[in-house]
Amino acid sequence: MTDQAHAISKDAIEQLIAALDSVVDGERAAEQLISLGPRVVPAVERFLLASRPRSVSIARCHAVRVLGTLGAYSSLILYLEKYIRPTDATVLFAEDAVRSAAARELMHHLSPETFKVLLDAARQRPTNGLVQALSQCQWPESIPLLFELLEDDLCREDAMEGLRKAADAARAYAILLLRGLTQLPIQGANASRRRRVTLQLLVEFGVEMNEWPDLRCFLHDRDRDCVISAANIGLRCASAAERFSIIAALIEASAGMGWAQETEAVELLDRWPQLARQVAREVRAQHRAKPNWLSPFWRILHHILGDEVQGQGPGSA
Repeated sequence: MTDQAHAISKDAIEQLIAALDSVVDGERAAEQLISLGPRVVPAVERFLLASRPRSVSIARCHAVRVLGTLGAYSSLILYLEKYIRPTDATVLFAEDAVRSAAARELMHHLSPETFKVLLDAARQRPTNGLVQALSQCQWPESIPLLFELLEDDLCREDAMEGLRKAADAARAYAILLLRGLTQLPIQGANASRRRRVTLQLLVEFGVEMNEWPDLRCFLHDRDRDCVISAANIGLRCASAAERFSIIAALIEASAGMGWAQETEAVELLDRWPQLARQVAREVRAQHRAKPNWLSPFWRILHHILGDEVQGQGPGSA
C-alpha cells in the first residue's frame, strides 16, 4: 500500500467514524468500518476513549459494536476501566447505554480478567448490560452484588435472572441474608424490596426443613408479600404440626392485602382445603364482628367456609 493510499484510507476511516453520529447513516458507517477489519481498531478506540460522552449515545454505541465485532475486547475493557461518571444526569444515562453495550460485547469474551472488570464497573455504577454480563459468568463472587441490586428499580429484573442462573449459590446466600449474617440490610424502607424478592426467590429455589426456623418470623412481616412467600415456604418444608399456625398467620395477615396479594393467598390456601377450613373456623370464632365484605380477610373466610360465615356474601347486592 502506498503512503498516499494509506493516508486516504485513514481519512476515510475518520470520515466513517464521524458518520457514526448520524441517525440515518450511522448503522451503515458502522458496517463499513467492520468491513475494513482490524486496521480501524486504533482509530475507533481513540474515538471511544478520547471523545467526551454526550447526551446522545448513538455514535459511541456504534463504536462499541464495531470494536466488539472485530474482537477488540481489550479496547472495551480499557473503556470500562477508564470510566469517569458524568456529572450531568442526561449524559450519565446516555453513557449507561454505552457501558451496557460494552458489557454485552464482552459476554463473548468471558475470562477471569473480564469478570473482574465487569464486577468493578457494576460496583461503580450498575447498568442492565453489566448485570446481564455478570450473570452470564455465573460466578459466586457476583452473588452479593446481585442481591444488593434487588433494590435498584432499573437492574432488579436482570439481577433476579442472574441469581436464578446461579441458584445453588444464590440460595445459600439468601438464607444468610435473611438471617442477618451478611453486610446487606433486610430491614427498613431501603431494604424492603430486597427482603421481599429474596423470599420470593427462595420459594423458587426451595428451603430445607432445618432452615425454616430462621424464616418463620416473616410470617408476621409488615409486607404482605413477605408473609405470602414465608407461608408458601413453610407449608412446603415445615413440619406438619406447624402448618396450622402458618395458615392462621396467612389468614390474619390478609386484612392488609391488596387485590393481587389476596388472589395469591387464596390460591395458596386452596392447595390445603381441609386444613384451611379447620383453621378458618377457629379464626372466625375469634372474630365475632359482622363481616365486612370490603375487607379481603372476610372475603377469604367466606371463600373457605362459604355459608358458615353469617351475613350477606361478598357477591350479594
